[in-house]
Amino acid sequence: MTQSVQNRLSPAEQGRRLSEARRSRNLSQDDVAQRLSVSRPTLVAIEKGTRPVRPDELILLAKLYGRTVHELVRSREFVADFTPMFRIPHAGTGAGVSQDVVDESVKAFKMACEDYLSLESIVGSPMPRYTYPDRYELGGVSAHAAAEDAAMNERSRLNLGLGPLNNLLETLENEVGLRVFVLPLNEFKIAGIFAYTDQLGGCILVNGAHPLTRQNWSMAHEYAHFLQDRFKEDITILIEYDRKPKVEQFADAFAAGFLMPGAGLRQRFRRIVQSRGDFTVADLCLLADQYAVSVEAMARRLESLGCMQGGTWDNLRSKGFDGSRIRKQLGLQPHPSHRVRLPERYVRLAVQAFEEENITESELMRLLHCSRVEARETVDRLVRPMDVGASGEQFQLDLDYGDTLGLAHAERMG
Repeated sequence: MTQSVQNRLSPAEQGRRLSEARRSRNLSQDDVAQRLSVSRPTLVAIEKGTRPVRPDELILLAKLYGRTVHELVRSREFVADFTPMFRIPHAGTGAGVSQDVVDESVKAFKMACEDYLSLESIVGSPMPRYTYPDRYELGGVSAHAAAEDAAMNERSRLNLGLGPLNNLLETLENEVGLRVFVLPLNEFKIAGIFAYTDQLGGCILVNGAHPLTRQNWSMAHEYAHFLQDRFKEDITILIEYDRKPKVEQFADAFAAGFLMPGAGLRQRFRRIVQSRGDFTVADLCLLADQYAVSVEAMARRLESLGCMQGGTWDNLRSKGFDGSRIRKQLGLQPHPSHRVRLPERYVRLAVQAFEEENITESELMRLLHCSRVEARETVDRLVRPMDVGASGEQFQLDLDYGDTLGLAHAERMG
């Protein structure tokens, strides 16, 4: 079985992947050759593709590189030099997260990005190239002021208005051109990861083990890192800094300004106060629900805008504030718990590849991170959706993603 799968790749491509996997583990050719019981020139030949790797060697190399054999041999895109130098940020009080755990999370991130590229290659539909905005310089102003300006400019550039964002993941994918994944990570303290390569563009991974409100904040936080310095990878860990770096201050302030734009939020706050002459804990919780942020984030934002007195949130917390109890009293539904959220374009590419019989159902399940039943439901939703006719009768569409719809004459000419 290993040999039959292995034969799908050329020796040169196989060697390139093995070389990349070795470098990602910071192993020398001498070290690997010794573990493999071959000479260094033999390993060099394997990595150059001039000497095929044997199945027993491939199994040993997979274990040594922390990969599965399937990862190393399947016909898929590989992202070379995927920011292998992610390091735990210095925090003074300590992150409490090992470098091995960070590496494991980065590996999951890289695999998701490679899966996206592989689907684009299989279907023949590369992601359109978006024009990214120029880098936002911190300059001599405060991180908070720079972040407020950046958040306002991005809202304006993307025509997002001043209200809440209904689906941040969709906005970042469709309007900015980022690849955004929400996947559960084994380490709860890791909130998000950002990376950029010329091959992929900007990519974000958010921890799906976190609640939706935290996921939204992490997306906006990593988006800020993309805007401020997209050529420097970032991993956000939930830690207490002795002194928060300026880039982290910028990212947090940007997240607040982007998710809760000051002008729009002030208007809503004033309408509430004018309608009843007061602003209550219930109003605070309702506002947080509208913007899909935590009550703490909303309270601190209103404090920073001068709408509430400073220290209001700390006072609430000291009194044992219980957000879930108050939400229940207000009749608010719990935020949906999406441990896996994938770009809609990625999902559609996977379904198209399956419908065109380029991937198996098992591979579709792996790509969508779901069960067989859920995978089939996704296929039905996208390929055989329900519609309603002019007289109200329901009928099922049966779509073929490959069918052309034709272009208008002006589009063909220009």
